[in-house]
Amino acid sequence: MTHEIVPLTHEHLADWYGQEGYLPTVKGIAGFVDGKLVAVAGFWLTQGKVIAFCNLRDEARPFRKTMHKTAIDLIETAKKQHKRIIARCDPDEPTAPNWLRRLGFQHEEGDIWSWQISA
Repeated sequence: MTHEIVPLTHEHLADWYGQEGYLPTVKGIAGFVDGKLVAVAGFWLTQGKVIAFCNLRDEARPFRKTMHKTAIDLIETAKKQHKRIIARCDPDEPTAPNWLRRLGFQHEEGDIWSWQISA
C-alpha cells in the first residue's frame, strides 16, 4: 500500500463533496492510498472564521500516525496566522473528542470545539 499527501485543491474537494467543494476558500491537504483519494483536511476560511475539517475514508485509518503528525503541522501553521480556529466534533466518530484535545482544541458547547490565543 502506497500513500501520498499533497496540497489540497478545489478539484480534490469537488471529488469529495461534489459542487459544494468549489464554494469555500480552503487550505489543507489531500491524502491518497494506492492512488485513491481517502482523506481531505484543512481549513475553510469563511465570513472571518477559520474552520478546521478532516474527512476520512476507511482506507486512511491505518495511517493514523501520519494523519496526526500532518494535522499538527497544519494547525501549527494556521496558529501563526489566526487567533481562533473552530472545529466540529463528529458525533459518529468515537475518537474525535480525544483527538481534538490532543491537537489543542477545547470543547465549547454541543459539537463545537476551538483553539484560540489566550488573552
